[in-house]
Amino acid sequence: MAPDGAAYFTDSNQPRIWRVAQGAGGVWQATLWLDATGTIPVVLPGFNLGGIVATPNGRFLLVAQGTTGRLWRIDLATKEVVQVDLGSASLVNADGIVLRGHTLWVVQNFMRQITELKLDGDWASGEPVSVTPTPANRTFTTAKIAQGRLLIVDSQFGFAPPFAAQDRVLVRPLP
Repeated sequence: MAPDGAAYFTDSNQPRIWRVAQGAGGVWQATLWLDATGTIPVVLPGFNLGGIVATPNGRFLLVAQGTTGRLWRIDLATKEVVQVDLGSASLVNADGIVLRGHTLWVVQNFMRQITELKLDGDWASGEPVSVTPTPANRTFTTAKIAQGRLLIVDSQFGFAPPFAAQDRVLVRPLP
């Protein structure tokens, strides 16, 4: 959720962002907020935009593009789209992303890893801090911070469900 009270979500197949906000008469509506075709390259077949978060200062959205491994910064006021410079880091298969301060965790589903990045003051560049491998027989897709821990959801794509429901979330303490 962004500071304006709206929620934003991505289109996995196209470089589009939708906005959910309360409209006239208190009715909640989803509307196309940004079509970044032409700025963000579409790669088909494949997942294009995935994880999305608002920066703590409420100025930007950060959006991961799993097919290309890129991270994009989008200005909420102007809708300007800028690729975040990650140096040699790649976020291929980026799915869910979590931001706390300037630390970004990227759940890379089929890469079977979680990449932690430290982003600079204006979220225009970042450097990898760590890469944590995840089990080959589990497919983590998104995460959330709760009570100082990173909770990671196992979607089990293509695997028989060998785990009980309570085992479908990995808990990782944060520093």
